[in-house]
Amino acid sequence: MLDYIRSNAQSFGVKVAFAIIILVFMFWGVGSLTDGGSSNVVAKVNGEAITAQQFEQAYQRAAEYAMRNDPSLTREALVQQKLGRQVLNELISAQLIRQEAARVGMTVSPEEMHYVVSKLPAFQDAQGKFDPEAYKRNIEAQRMSVAEYEQGLADSILRDKVMRTVAGSAWAAGDEARKYYDFLTQQRTVEYLYLPAADFAASVKPTEEELNAWYEAHKAELASQPRVEVEYVAVAPEGLVRPESVSAEAALKWYEANKQRFRQPEQVKVAHILVPLAENAPEAAVKQAMEKAVRIRSEAEKGDFAAVANANNGPNAAGPGGELGWIQRGQTVKPFEDAAWALQPGQISEPVRSQFGLHIIKMEERKDASVQPFAEVEAEVRATLAKQEGVEKVNDVLDSLIGDNINNRPLQESAARAGSYKDADGKEQPLLKAERTGLVGQAELQKILGISDEMAASLMKAPANSPVDTALEAGDRYLVVRVLTSEPSTTPTLDQARDRVMKALVAEKSLQAAMEKATAIRKAMTDGTLPAEDSARVQSADLTRDGALAGFVPNPAMNQVIFRAAPQTWIDQAFSVYEQEDSSKCGALLCRVTAVEQPKSDGWAGMENLLTELVQRKRVEGMYQTFMRMLEQKAKIEVYNSRVLESAGI
Repeated sequence: MLDYIRSNAQSFGVKVAFAIIILVFMFWGVGSLTDGGSSNVVAKVNGEAITAQQFEQAYQRAAEYAMRNDPSLTREALVQQKLGRQVLNELISAQLIRQEAARVGMTVSPEEMHYVVSKLPAFQDAQGKFDPEAYKRNIEAQRMSVAEYEQGLADSILRDKVMRTVAGSAWAAGDEARKYYDFLTQQRTVEYLYLPAADFAASVKPTEEELNAWYEAHKAELASQPRVEVEYVAVAPEGLVRPESVSAEAALKWYEANKQRFRQPEQVKVAHILVPLAENAPEAAVKQAMEKAVRIRSEAEKGDFAAVANANNGPNAAGPGGELGWIQRGQTVKPFEDAAWALQPGQISEPVRSQFGLHIIKMEERKDASVQPFAEVEAEVRATLAKQEGVEKVNDVLDSLIGDNINNRPLQESAARAGSYKDADGKEQPLLKAERTGLVGQAELQKILGISDEMAASLMKAPANSPVDTALEAGDRYLVVRVLTSEPSTTPTLDQARDRVMKALVAEKSLQAAMEKATAIRKAMTDGTLPAEDSARVQSADLTRDGALAGFVPNPAMNQVIFRAAPQTWIDQAFSVYEQEDSSKCGALLCRVTAVEQPKSDGWAGMENLLTELVQRKRVEGMYQTFMRMLEQKAKIEVYNSRVLESAGI
């Protein structure tokens, strides 16, 4: 059931995350949106243009994001999945939101921008404080300027403000989450007749014409993938200078000049118990939640706060025992912060309301503001200085390696010139070394090197013994690369692939025969009962909504039909299913529901908070989507430049 819940819970979050990815890389200010003729425009929204450059950059960013999260994806697969249409839709939505926000006077202030940026972990130092250098460095690593990033971030904040305004009145009925729980946890007992495809294989005799037709239709699947072997040296600034090579004197001098970086603000260590409550919940719901919070606080005062927290907190409310760890001012919502800082160690607050619900807060410890002593941060200071020295050296090191690579000098010898260090055992280790990928395809090459799809595709096309005359970017490091071996894709002849083709075609036609037999059996059930010879093979198993029949691979489409079916009646269609132990084995399945087991209430308490949040989120999603449809219906949206759009599969 949790898998089913997660898939539903993530759907809106994934859409919003994807939308923000698009927005963050929609770089252009309002002035440029009205610029350019139709040859450089892919769409206009109420007369404001979305340029081909905007679309192509947003598409590339979205494709890279998708493939980083799923390395098995290819560019072709993304085209088939209509990624280009999703990107264009998001760009149009962004334009509509910007226009609507302008109409009602909604803006993003510099203070809001600063607050959001300062809270992103990627832009913080080791003490959790905003680090301007980290901010600049991380943005540049994404091949963006600060201005471009901030324009995109402003768009995403604006979108969030519009969404919260539109969905602010969303509210779910008190019993809606419980009904959803009942829906998810219902279990059904299923009787089924399974006809293995292997039982029909002996009667399948493919003709030469059928073999040839299958071969022609599946040539791409039969072809071997191109492969390359690459030798490379990975260079990262922090790897060029070892922290232990930085002297204690230099580290102390830097520490004294940068003490403000190690200033620790006042902190409190707290735990809490959260009683979820919608921000706009009706009075009756507020009263009920407050009564529950008062009862829980009383239990916590009399007993073990951690145990009471574990018994009452929902998923993601806090850590074990309600722990939130050390927090600083500005890291939590204001009502929570005010209540937490008013407590003394050991005290428990009265219920405090925020937009998340009612909090019962326990103050555990307090730390006054201080500066971390040098002894505590010496290792961090040395690492910082080593990285700074590495940054200063990296261009010279890369230039030397690239020059040697172009001149076909051994990369291992070139790498050795960067120097060495002694490991914990006192053995000399090189700062840089040349490594080889072995013969690999494009997906594996991309995964090993950590490079973009375009870079990997370029290397796959390079001939053997080809040095790359520039450094490749791979996240926070650079690669000096030489293609050693290149094997092109080859397609076997039918005679060469005959055994594979025969096996695949027999399996395909055997499953088809099994499905035809199962369909015939179902049609012959005039009184709803199986023939005697088939009844003897009927088996029974329990099935949950997101589960699988015992021994088979999950089949969501079949499950949907089963959970809609009336009990005691054989379902009037056959399903193709695959065996769990060996997915190459498959067959046809006929089934019927023989019993419906209603949900047990003992699991409700553990799922109540999660499902209440999920139902509320679905309501928010529904209201937001309705609002966007309304904007789309009122807008004049024109799409141009089919050449650019067709290249993205639109």
